Amino acid sequence: MGFLITTLIFSVIGVIASLCTSICCNRGPSANLLHLTLVITATVCCWMMWAIVYLAQMKPLIVPILSEGE
Repeated sequence: MGFLITTLIFSVIGVIASLCTSICCNRGPSANLLHLTLVITATVCCWMMWAIVYLAQMKPLIVPILSEGE
């Protein structure tokens, strides 16, 4: 459930950032395309980093070994 909600949050943030970029930095079609591409790429990269860290915690590769006293 947390994965889906956070994915939706990243999607909403990406849409809002894209709208803000196209409203605030309106310098022509070529510049708008560049800004939109950068915003979408940054949003996807941040989401992928979060997803990899989140999913890596579900099934860790290294299992902690407890000593006798613990």
